[in-house]
Amino acid sequence: MPIKKKELALEIENLSAGYDGELIILDIDLRVEHGEFFGLIGPNGGGKSTLLKAILGLIPPAKGTIRVYGKEPSVGRRYIGYVPQYATFDKDFPITVQNVVMMGRRRHKGIKPWYSRKDLEVVKDSLSKVGMLEYMNRHINALSGGQKQRVFIARALASQPRMLLLDEPTASVDAPIEESIYKLLSELNRDMTIVLVTHDIGIISSNVGTVACLNRHLFTNNDQTISADMLEEAYQCPVDLIAHGVPHRVLRPHR
Repeated sequence: MPIKKKELALEIENLSAGYDGELIILDIDLRVEHGEFFGLIGPNGGGKSTLLKAILGLIPPAKGTIRVYGKEPSVGRRYIGYVPQYATFDKDFPITVQNVVMMGRRRHKGIKPWYSRKDLEVVKDSLSKVGMLEYMNRHINALSGGQKQRVFIARALASQPRMLLLDEPTASVDAPIEESIYKLLSELNRDMTIVLVTHDIGIISSNVGTVACLNRHLFTNNDQTISADMLEEAYQCPVDLIAHGVPHRVLRPHR
């Protein structure tokens, strides 16, 4: 599907949200165009997961608005394929890779008690895109961490989304697998919007087109790059960043 220029995939205005009356994120303004590869970084507890839940319509805004392809989250989330931070299964539960990815077709299944031939074709296509088709009949817990993560991305793709929303997709994999997943996401970005949440400043700088930092408030740069000032404002401590193909992070002495 050709990418439409200047179409807004995500539009957030003056958003504040939280839980039980306590606001976690404050006065967030954000626009992501369709076809962008957008990265969101920030410290633990800074509100990244809260923002994702608001985008998915899982928590209501205390104030402000969210639009996903022009729709409120409760409607617009049908355009989103979501990859959560952690996905675990009972190691003894008999579920195959195909079963896991088929979960992504649940929205299309409706009230029918069975999945269709088209559903199976979409599942196979999704597994093929992430290089996991040959593992379709394997038990999910027979896979490595990186292979599982590719399966979970395939599950999100099976919903045939316009936007892929990922929460720390490389948190549990080693560096070579991490890089391969970023390469996969860059390939998927040819056909859809990617919104990625991560704590890994170094690797994101060489793979993502647009970056913002979130620590209750959203910090951005006009030139869409990671700067020391932006990081220091968001992390509330001095940060030096060096990235030449290999991620490095150096924290100067601070209190």
